[in-house]
Amino acid sequence: MMKKVLMVMLVSMLAVTTIFANGSSEQAGSADSEKMTLRFFFPIGTAGDLATIMTGLCDEYSAQNPEVEIEAIYAGDYVQTFQRTLTSSRAGNPPDVAVLTNADVWTAVDEGIALPLQSFIDAEGPDFLDRFFPAMLDDCKVAGEYVAIPFQKSTHVLYYNKDMFRAAGLDPEKGPETWDELVEYCKLLTVPGEVYGVEIPIDFYYLAVFILQNGGTINNLEGTETYLDSPEAIETVRFLRSLVEAGYAPAKRLYGDSSSDFVAGKAAMMYNSSGSLAFVRDSCAFDWGVCYLPAGKERVAPTGGGQFVICQGTSPERQQAAWEFIKWMTEPEQAAEWSIGSGFIAVNPGAFDLPVMIEYNESLPQAVVARNQLEYAMGEYPKTHDARQIAQTMSTAFESIMAGIVDPETAMRELQADCDSILSKYR
Repeated sequence: MMKKVLMVMLVSMLAVTTIFANGSSEQAGSADSEKMTLRFFFPIGTAGDLATIMTGLCDEYSAQNPEVEIEAIYAGDYVQTFQRTLTSSRAGNPPDVAVLTNADVWTAVDEGIALPLQSFIDAEGPDFLDRFFPAMLDDCKVAGEYVAIPFQKSTHVLYYNKDMFRAAGLDPEKGPETWDELVEYCKLLTVPGEVYGVEIPIDFYYLAVFILQNGGTINNLEGTETYLDSPEAIETVRFLRSLVEAGYAPAKRLYGDSSSDFVAGKAAMMYNSSGSLAFVRDSCAFDWGVCYLPAGKERVAPTGGGQFVICQGTSPERQQAAWEFIKWMTEPEQAAEWSIGSGFIAVNPGAFDLPVMIEYNESLPQAVVARNQLEYAMGEYPKTHDARQIAQTMSTAFESIMAGIVDPETAMRELQADCDSILSKYR
């Protein structure tokens, strides 16, 4: 009997010892370990094998910094990545770093899971932010305060099939400059039942883009009010709906759908992220080009993509290690490697001076168009509290308008009322 008791005690002691030695499987890097393991949640929001490229960069950092290992965790698309970040944080087990869209950065601040970064920025000196394109920094602030750092940034461009342009008698080196020209091009390029003249992903991003191009405003600086029932906004969605009514555009396509249709020759033009450049380059069997987004009353090209966020709820040592990783990822060499592999724009202007980037841009001049368009860039909208909910509400309204379910004016007035309700608690 005594032997059995001793055996049970021994097993129990071993189990407890194992638990304390290994720690949580999710929160690696205990005090007794020489190597700190940082968990990094990242999304994939465009076509292409971006997960492999991201994992390669993280492995490279780990090899150069033996005291730190980056555990790169593909967390789904942008929405899924934020949800996983939020769920883990609420459970007391946040990732150390996550890449979030602008809308989710605002929500991360509302939820108290994004670490303010001004102290880190100040410690680097007054020139630190010069390593980024100014337009990209706009998405890193919430109500004027930095809580994120740019990384997989894009602007959106108009992709077009040069072979179809030639067949239609259009200049293959020149895309439409204005909304009016876009309509004229669509008339020449649309083949009913076979080829759409243009495809525009049904997403809040493009609803905001077109409103801004039409001289409208999405929200105030404080992120407490939206202006989605303005005359400019209503006029905008009437224009977009007219493209569907004329048969020039489908009622609904998402980003991946549009990319697939374009490379398959089912769409002569498409609005899409510069982050899809690599996929289009590797998939097209025809001559293709990109140009600036056609201008409405104004030429506007908001940025898109994601930003690095350091999560609250970890130790100061882990937060500092996360900051060092972010700095490394945004240095010219890594910014160039990520840009070349993914199609996103290198966030560090110094990357464009590297021989490898010069060679890449010479081989893929379409990438230079996206970079040059930053002259007309601003941040991604909406920039509000509960921005993900506002964005989803915008996408739903946009989809209903394009499908002809609700007339444009009614839909935008209902959208504004919904946004007023969501934001009322912040006023």
